[in-house]
Amino acid sequence: MHTIIENIGLQFGPGAAWLLTSTMIFLRYAIPASLVFWLVYKWKRKEWFAWKIQQRFPKASQIRQELRYSLLTSLLFGGMALGVFFLRKMGYGQLYFDVSEHGWGYWFLSLALLIAAHDTYFYWMHRLMHHPKLYRRFHLVHHQSTNPTPYTSFSFHPLESVLEFAIIPLLTLLMPVHAAAFFLFTLWSIVFNVLGHTGYEISPSGFTRHPFFKWLNTPTHHNMHHHQARFNYSLYFNFWDRVMHTNHPDYDAFFETVVERAGKKQGPQQPVPLQKRASKVAAVVGLLLLCNVSASGQMTLDDIKSGNYGTPTYRTQQVDSLMRSGLGLRDDQIPKVHDINLRYAQRTETEVVKPDLSDWTRYRRLMKIQQEKDKELEAVLTATQFEKYATKRDELLWKGVKDFFF
Repeated sequence: MHTIIENIGLQFGPGAAWLLTSTMIFLRYAIPASLVFWLVYKWKRKEWFAWKIQQRFPKASQIRQELRYSLLTSLLFGGMALGVFFLRKMGYGQLYFDVSEHGWGYWFLSLALLIAAHDTYFYWMHRLMHHPKLYRRFHLVHHQSTNPTPYTSFSFHPLESVLEFAIIPLLTLLMPVHAAAFFLFTLWSIVFNVLGHTGYEISPSGFTRHPFFKWLNTPTHHNMHHHQARFNYSLYFNFWDRVMHTNHPDYDAFFETVVERAGKKQGPQQPVPLQKRASKVAAVVGLLLLCNVSASGQMTLDDIKSGNYGTPTYRTQQVDSLMRSGLGLRDDQIPKVHDINLRYAQRTETEVVKPDLSDWTRYRRLMKIQQEKDKELEAVLTATQFEKYATKRDELLWKGVKDFFF
């Protein structure tokens, strides 16, 4: 293949070589993604709906956006892949084509090293892109697919595409890589990505708790990340999420819920439609309460839907009461916690509830406010108290996301 690309480049110029490379990359992604999409979203749409992680189907507009960005990603990947060949021509990089240069043992070792290095690079690059100052510029496009499909696997902002591919030329500069090993590595990456974004769980019960298989990620793992973005950053393996404690606390339980539902082999179902809300504000404030009323079940979803979510002062009183009883606050902690709860309830009213914003912008602002509030609470609460608070907060936030959007 490299000879074909080089010959086309010599005969027709680098532009033709770039288009050919980009086309091959796009087809290598689009063919498996389309096959999986046709299988689970078309042919077995009703029969396999019980295996659908989110019990609804994405909108056609989301899929069209994914295809547009995937085409752009392929063009960028094609240009950068061509750059790897040009680096080799200029004497840089260690891409080689004769297995005998390093032997079959190194060939297989290099493939394993490529996968392990990419998994490590992706985790830390992914976490970096979730920094508030970088998220909108780099990663927001990918997360606009809150209910991912196989086509989401290549749907990146151009800046994220560059970061996604950057590890490839770096690795070819640092270590000898055979072209076939490089090809298999990219094929592995695409297939794993497509399966991870299917929106369907294919793993059996107990997979996430098995001594060996728990180290492999599941479609549920990454699906949760698409609508609970503060967790589950890893790609192929669950190593870094476990080491850095960034797995969603409900990952195992939610995985078993999905598998159990599928295991019952329910008959064909109709996708659960999104319920109509009294207003967009009511839906967002529902998430607000589930973030801020950290130990509560007292403010019900019915109250939220009907608009009876109260003022910042009322919400603060509710949170104060629940935190005092649920966390066993000391007398010296009570006024500090009250001040934090009131200030952030007022901020959410001003920055989230009242402005005329899209749901996605409201959600991002809400999560930013919640993270800042958590930092202040962590300084006031004991380690045990904060752990209880965080556990209940995440439990209710996840429940709220499912109830409102799924």
